[in-house]
Parts: sequence; C-alpha cells; structure tokens
Amino acid sequence: MERIVDGDLEILVAGPAGFANNIYLVHDRSTGAAAFIDAPDEGESVAAVEVAGVQPAQILLTHAHRDHTAAIDQLKARYGMRLVASPREDWGLQPGQLDQPLEHGDEVRVGSLAFQVLGVPGHTPGSMAFVHGKHVFVGDTLFPGGPGNSRSNEALLQEILSITSRLYRLPDDTVVYPGHGARTTIGESKAEFVVFAGKPHAPDLHGDVLWLEH
Repeated sequence: MERIVDGDLEILVAGPAGFANNIYLVHDRSTGAAAFIDAPDEGESVAAVEVAGVQPAQILLTHAHRDHTAAIDQLKARYGMRLVASPREDWGLQPGQLDQPLEHGDEVRVGSLAFQVLGVPGHTPGSMAFVHGKHVFVGDTLFPGGPGNSRSNEALLQEILSITSRLYRLPDDTVVYPGHGARTTIGESKAEFVVFAGKPHAPDLHGDVLWLEH
C-alpha cells in the first residue's frame, strides 16, 4: 500500500487487482472524508479502507467498463456509499447504481477537498477525469506512452481531442493517475505527443496507440 500526502489530500494506492487495476482511495485528512476512484475489486478496496481507518462515502467513477465497476454493489452495501458518474456511462451500469450524475465542469467534494470534473470522452462516451491540485485521476483515458484503447479511428480522434484540449491544459507537473500501471505527468505526456503529432498516420488508426511508435 502506497501513501501519497499533499496538504489535506492523502491518496492510498493499492493493487493491482482484477484486470491489473490500480485502486485509489482519496482521503481528506482535515475532515476524515474519503472516496474511491472507481470500484475494481472489493477485497483490495476494503483492505485500503482498513489501513486508512476511514469511512468512504462516495465512488467517483471514471468510466463504466466492467473492470472499473465490478465492486460497486458490494462497496455500496458495505459502506453506504453513493456512486457519482457521467450519465453517458449508463450503458455499463446497472439500474439504480448511479446516485449523482456529473457533467464536464462540475465540482465534486470529498470533505473539504474539491475535485474538478473533466469530461474526456473517447475511451468511452462518458469518460471523466477528476482533478485536485497537481493530481488528476484519468481512468483509462491516458497512460504513460499514449491514450487508452480506442474501438475506432473516430473514437481515437475524440480521445486525442479530450487529452489535448482538457488534460494537456493542466500544469506540466500534474501527476497522472491511470486506471492501470505506472503514473506519468502531463509534461511527460505532452512531450511524447509532440512526436506522434509530427508523423502521418493511417486513416483507420485505433486500438492501443503509442505516441512514440505510431
């Protein structure tokens, strides 16, 4: 279990679990309030709560692929949490799971901590990122080396637009917390994208795209 502390924000990082998912628990040290980013695995998530000694009240959902939603019902039943997510992710949610719909530009609070909501469609129609200070939780929209998997060239272009027009407007030293694997920074990702943008690409490019290799 990794702990990252930045002022009142504490981030507990657990996993990998499920499909090698990262588990993130964000905690306001001033009030004790806490929330999960996504719900990939019940056992690892409960272990994170026990280590932190908090009572999580929310799940902030980046997108509704099954590996990010598998433990929603179990965690809601155990802790009485509310699920906040884009209504455009209803295709992957069960009836009644969504408690609070979010849109781009909204703010969601975890105790005294305000998280800015960024709509970043492309990987899925309603993918969202959550920003607090120099930390952004992006789900599967952006990884070290490139964007998340896209199902068509149209989806890839939409994802790239989301990344360049919204995520890349964050300060370069903002840490990117993806749904799987290692972290990166906005500055590192922008530098990689410059290489990608300077090359021609096939009109049907999509799937697992890497900035430096495609």
